[in-house]
Amino acid sequence: MLERVQPYAPTWNVDAGDLRVDILHLVGNVAVSQLSLVVFASLRPAWAGIGIWPTAWPFWAEALLALAIVDLGLYAVHRASHGLGWLWRLHAIHHSSRRVYWVNGHRRHLVHELVEGTPGLLVLFVAGAPSAAYGAAIAIVTLHLLLQHANIDYRLGPLRRVFSVAELHRWHHQRRWQDVQGNYAAVFAIWDQLFGTALRWRGDAPPDVGMDDEPDLPTTYVGQAAWPFTRRSAP
Repeated sequence: MLERVQPYAPTWNVDAGDLRVDILHLVGNVAVSQLSLVVFASLRPAWAGIGIWPTAWPFWAEALLALAIVDLGLYAVHRASHGLGWLWRLHAIHHSSRRVYWVNGHRRHLVHELVEGTPGLLVLFVAGAPSAAYGAAIAIVTLHLLLQHANIDYRLGPLRRVFSVAELHRWHHQRRWQDVQGNYAAVFAIWDQLFGTALRWRGDAPPDVGMDDEPDLPTTYVGQAAWPFTRRSAP
């Protein structure tokens, strides 16, 4: 509703035949996240981890720590996806969209979704985090990605140095390869600040998004699922 009332780019509200495909990506990737939670919760009773998790903390603090760990893992894999050819071929699906709106925050190849989520999951499991903390973390990430890609004209001011919101992330979806090498953070923009990958553009991102380097990437869900295994492109 807010995308209609206060859009950042009115043209991004026009369905160019991509909504159905993006919804399929959304459903598939949310299912993968939920499956990871089921596996985590099922295996947790068999091994309590190495016992370094702060179990005495209040739940909100445990959830925040779990979120930070998951988010750092997402940042690391996202950054690597812009440097490793095989990861880029998977990640290119996300960059192929010609508009940035709430659904395509989850326009991600299923294999890339698995790879991105694995580091955080493993660290939490080995550390001994409870499944509830992991579940809270993935729920927050899932919802945040919708807001991060929302076609809503809003500003967070100084808080954008803390949270990776739409006004930052839109720069990461520009058409030219050299313009998107930064702003990798999913939830906390602090990772880009710490590791020197924050893009320093001024003003508002132009609404012309997509990929100049891969103009012929398939527009169907099945085509996008198969493309990384048939294409031999590299970043």
